[in-house]
Amino acid sequence: RLPYTLVDDRGEIIVNGKHLLSLKDLNRANELEAMMQAGISSFKIEGRLKDVSYVKNITAFYRKKMDVIFMQNPAYYRASAGDSSHTFRPQPEKSFNRKFTPYYLHGRVPDTTSFDTPKSLGEPIGVVKETNYQWFTLETKKAIRNGDGFIFENSNGVWEGVRANRVEGNRVYLLKKAFIRTQTIVYRNYDKAFEDTLAKCSAGRKLAVKFELRDTHFGIMLSVTDETNSRATVTRATTKELADKDQQENIRMQLSKLGNTPFRANEISVNLCQMWFIPSSILTEMRRSLIEALLLVKRIRYRQPKAKHINPDAIFPAQYLDYTANVSNAKAEAFYHSHGVDSIEKAYELQPKQQATLMFTKHCLRYSMGWCPLHHNRQSPYKEPFYLVYQRTKLRLHFDCKACQMTIVAVVE
Repeated sequence: RLPYTLVDDRGEIIVNGKHLLSLKDLNRANELEAMMQAGISSFKIEGRLKDVSYVKNITAFYRKKMDVIFMQNPAYYRASAGDSSHTFRPQPEKSFNRKFTPYYLHGRVPDTTSFDTPKSLGEPIGVVKETNYQWFTLETKKAIRNGDGFIFENSNGVWEGVRANRVEGNRVYLLKKAFIRTQTIVYRNYDKAFEDTLAKCSAGRKLAVKFELRDTHFGIMLSVTDETNSRATVTRATTKELADKDQQENIRMQLSKLGNTPFRANEISVNLCQMWFIPSSILTEMRRSLIEALLLVKRIRYRQPKAKHINPDAIFPAQYLDYTANVSNAKAEAFYHSHGVDSIEKAYELQPKQQATLMFTKHCLRYSMGWCPLHHNRQSPYKEPFYLVYQRTKLRLHFDCKACQMTIVAVVE
């Protein structure tokens, strides 16, 4: 994500101070079912350096997409039990993003890069109509609010972020001074109202349960079964007296009150031989005891899956590992030796070397510049090889057109 200057072999600057290795964010949300058909059974989102609201928003977005697929195609089903619910509408464009790309899933596409800024662009919000160092007025149909964050390209070609101190109509008064030219497209990369909604609202997973209320010779029995077939039963001795009116509505209401438990009542069966009067206090006490028993049953039944080592003595298919294996600590080195590797070169970070290839990537700067001999049928006006330069770092670019791949090689001087 660093700003590099692209130069040719004569030192002539081709591109100055752009984020030339920075790409847009991967988004294959419309390919989920195709990936399932290909045999993929687990999906992962990026979240290592993201905040809680990002994880909430993106996981909820994919949860809803996948639930639609499960509903339409019974061949697919969730590996986990329970149903997830969300008290907000997920909108991925409102979380951190550098715009989206599918990369090269369906072949090479031209617009995968984010050269101008590695920052979050968010959603386009409007165009500046009037401006001042302390405020600007937007032409927009979207609601803007105090605390919203915006980003725009300033007169120096640098992307700059600002925060709304207060908003009056479409006029944004800035927290700190900034000059934004008229006709500039402004993006909102922090939606205060949406973030507040995420902070207040949450999501939950509930297991569906079935209750059954029956007679016994000495009272009543209440059973519950969840969707994993965990089951519990409680009984109570009671005096049986006929009720003056139908009790089923009250019974269902009392048993449905599952509150903050991980369960929700999906079905309630009342199988009494007579409509006996059952006080609400007894139903409440039985429900609480039953849920505690069910949770205990689930803990007893749970068996943590253990990894099965089919062949712990397997021999690694190579006896020599170079720096690209990235072996950088004693435990990793010992692991490879235990599997038959004789010689291991240290990771590049521990032992920099001349002509070390640091990256293999389908992202190709010659293609991005419009000089790909295969796709553009054009030659570069600059002398190769090209170099990326950032402070004291110098990287040489190599283009493998046969593999449609760019490699980045370290230049140690």
